[in-house]
Amino acid sequence: MPDKIFPYGRGAMLFLLILAPTLFLSANDWLHALCAGLLLVLIALLWLAIAKRLQVCDLWTLIGRTPHGIKQTLYVVLMLSSAIYAVYTAWHSAVFLSQTALKLWPVWLATLGLLIICWLIAKQGSPALFLWAIPTAWVTGLTAILSLALSLPDWQMPDFSGTLLFPSILQQTLDGIPILIAFLLFTGFDSELPQGRAIAFGGIFAAVLTGLTVFRANAVLGANCARVLTYPAYAAAGVFQVGALARSEILFGGIFFLCLAARITLSITILQTAYAALRKK
Repeated sequence: MPDKIFPYGRGAMLFLLILAPTLFLSANDWLHALCAGLLLVLIALLWLAIAKRLQVCDLWTLIGRTPHGIKQTLYVVLMLSSAIYAVYTAWHSAVFLSQTALKLWPVWLATLGLLIICWLIAKQGSPALFLWAIPTAWVTGLTAILSLALSLPDWQMPDFSGTLLFPSILQQTLDGIPILIAFLLFTGFDSELPQGRAIAFGGIFAAVLTGLTVFRANAVLGANCARVLTYPAYAAAGVFQVGALARSEILFGGIFFLCLAARITLSITILQTAYAALRKK
């Protein structure tokens, strides 16, 4: 297994993290999601500038420079918050599964299974996790682009009555801050492997793809229909057929489920890292 996180791994991970909540967004939030994703990328790049000035390779290093009592407290807070976030995201994902593809599975069983799978991935360490993110991001991005392209003949440009609301952008940005902090724990200054370009590319690509995917729900289903559906982006992916796969939305939902798994796995990795640091003398 690698012992170092490479820039492309960080860019791929940020791509997955920003793209993850796409399935749960309202169809009218496509522009808000785009702007919120770009703001998260801007915050990440701002942290890189600060990390360069402070000469820290990630947030873990910065925490390690604090006094012992504060450092121990921060480790405990990270353990508790990452555990809560992992369980919450797994439960949220399991509810989606129980309402779409796996209707016979109880939510608690799907949650437990997802947590176990993500724990097995996280057990390999953060370098392996970020390495796993690279092929996962490629599969997710290419499948999402293919889905958008194949559904283009069914697009009908809706009349946009909604406006760009700053509170909605702010709310979606705040919703993404916890997982962005989790990402920045493993991101910072590295003179040998600059990370800015990969992070900017992965984050911006994810923000644009999120906006287009949610926008497609309006264009395919119509604004009124998309507004009443629980998962409009998921439903809109079912307007075309891929070979013998009649329900193409299952394939579409699967790739975004990988993004949710990336969030859960990163949270568990933080839990393990903070626990190891807390026990270290």
